[in-house]
Amino acid sequence: MSVLEYLDKSGNLEELQNKIALVFAAFAGTLMIFLGISDYFIGLSAFIIGLKLTLAIPFFIGYWYMKKFGKYQLVLNMMIGAGVMVIIFNYFENDGFDGPTLYTFFIFIVAIAILIKGAWKAIWLFLVTLTFSMLFYLEVYGYYSVPRIYTSLENRFWDHWITLIWCGLFVYAGVMVFIKNYQRQNFFLNQLRKENEVNLEKLSDVNQKKNQLIALLSHDLKNPIATLSSTMEMVDRGEFDDDDMKQIFSELKNQSFHLNKVLNNTLSWVMTELDDRTFELKKVDPKDLMEEIRDTMVVQAQRKNQRISLKIDGETEEIDLEENEIKIILKNLLDNALKFSQSDSTIELSLKVAPNMLRWEVQNEGPVIPENLRDELFEFKVKTSYGTNREKGTGLGLPLCKKIADKLEMKLGFEADGSSRNIFFLERNLV
Repeated sequence: MSVLEYLDKSGNLEELQNKIALVFAAFAGTLMIFLGISDYFIGLSAFIIGLKLTLAIPFFIGYWYMKKFGKYQLVLNMMIGAGVMVIIFNYFENDGFDGPTLYTFFIFIVAIAILIKGAWKAIWLFLVTLTFSMLFYLEVYGYYSVPRIYTSLENRFWDHWITLIWCGLFVYAGVMVFIKNYQRQNFFLNQLRKENEVNLEKLSDVNQKKNQLIALLSHDLKNPIATLSSTMEMVDRGEFDDDDMKQIFSELKNQSFHLNKVLNNTLSWVMTELDDRTFELKKVDPKDLMEEIRDTMVVQAQRKNQRISLKIDGETEEIDLEENEIKIILKNLLDNALKFSQSDSTIELSLKVAPNMLRWEVQNEGPVIPENLRDELFEFKVKTSYGTNREKGTGLGLPLCKKIADKLEMKLGFEADGSSRNIFFLERNLV
């Protein structure tokens, strides 16, 4: 049961009152039987014994009815009414104010205060208080006399002691139900508070990422669009010669490639954050998948006279893979490798095939990423970065890849080989 479900069902006052009502009915019925038996051994009259044993019946019936049909308030009011009538008879037959009736008066006050709702609470408190006050008052001032039934002080002691102990146990049981439910409710409320703090922290983090993303998109889209607009106006006025036009179209091509990557990564990030669907598996040969990825990145590599080499260690065959998601990850890793590698360099895309695992690696030569920055590689920190030829980056790629890899239960990481090569790897278990 979740925290909210528990609080909704067991943490509210009505549910707690219903539990205590069942305890009250069961305990009161048991008490009447025990008091009837104890009165027999003490030597009280058969009428008192029969009265208490008879009173147990409506309490047990009330317990069964509440358990099966509910109607707690109706049953409780009927039990209290019957109980008051029987206790009045018991007062006259059980030594009046010298008997244990005072204890039952206290029990009725407690039961009414805890269990009865609405206007009936005030009505019963008034009637019970008035009834017992009148009984005591009229007897004390001699308006009637109650026959003394105790044959000895020892009988009086045992009758009072037993009644007091059972009334005390009744109150104790009711209080313990309250305390136990309060402790459980307090525990779950603390759990809910902790969950809310965690969720609030996550929400704050998401809101911060959203603001960063909006700021980045505003910055990265505003300038190129403004440049494109002003350039088109100047072209329309014929202000450029052929050489200028070639340079302009080359620059616009670079900007369009960057903007396309920004928008694709942003869309993929948003879909990954919002979409909880299961990823689609397809029958794919990992070798064919690598060749397809290499082919899509060739044009970008040629712009810096770079090469993408493929290396496969092991035999490949068609297996079920999350093709689209793996493509997103490997393309981002290759894009970073191309961006931060010098012109006329080679980037290696390799695959190691094991019986229970596939491991893709993207390696590039260049300055090794410092150790103090490696822990932040996959954190969402929107920031502009530049490659070896001033290619612009957004910082979205690696966090996006990490998010996707985690959802796929794949391992994405970075390691250095001890020389001048950076190695990003993606591992997928086959078991």
